[in-house]
Amino acid sequence: MDVVNVESANLDDLKKRFVEICATINRPGMEDLMAWLERSDFYTAPASTRFHGNYTGGLLEHSLNVYDKLSGFVARYPELEISPETVAVTALFHDLTKVNYYTVSSRNVKDDVTGAWHKEPFYKTEDRLPLGHGEKSVIILQSFIKLTRDEIFAIRWHMGSFDCAVKGGDYSMGNAFETCPLAVMTHLADMEATYLVEGLATK
Repeated sequence: MDVVNVESANLDDLKKRFVEICATINRPGMEDLMAWLERSDFYTAPASTRFHGNYTGGLLEHSLNVYDKLSGFVARYPELEISPETVAVTALFHDLTKVNYYTVSSRNVKDDVTGAWHKEPFYKTEDRLPLGHGEKSVIILQSFIKLTRDEIFAIRWHMGSFDCAVKGGDYSMGNAFETCPLAVMTHLADMEATYLVEGLATK
C-alpha cells in the first residue's frame, strides 16, 4: 500500500490523548522518554509497511488501540490487581521497536487507464538497531524508565507465536504466559487491535 496521509487534526487528537495518558505515569525518566518521542517519528510513523496501520500516524493509533483493548482485558480480571500505570506503560510503549524504523521510498507504477508510468511513495523498513522486536522495545524503554518484571514479559512477548524466537523453537514465551497473565492479555490486546479494530476498518 502506498503512503497515506491522515488528517492532521485527527493526528493532533490522537497525540493529545496519548500525552494525557502518559502524564498519569509517575516514574523517573518519563520526561526524558517523552522528549525522545517528540524528537523521533513516533507520532507520524506507520505501524507496518503493508498490513495494519500502514499510514501516517498508524503507530500512534495502534498504540492507543492496544491501550483500550488491554484496559478492557484487565478490567475483567480485577483479582489480578494490575495497575492502570502498568497498563499504560505496557500498551503505549510495546512497539517502541518501530520508532525510527520506517523510511519513505518511491517506486515506478503504471497507470491502469493511461498506461503512463509515475512514481509513488511507499514505506520500507530500515532497522538501524537490529535487536529483535519485543526485546528492542524493552531495551529502549528501560534506557528511560524502570519496568516491572511483568511489564518486561508483556512487552517482550506481545507478538506471541509471531515472534521469531518462537518460530525458531524457543519455549520462553510459553513459560512467560504461564507465569504472567499480563503478557497473555497484552498479546490478545495486540491481536484484537491489529486484526479486528484496524483490520476491519480497512475492509
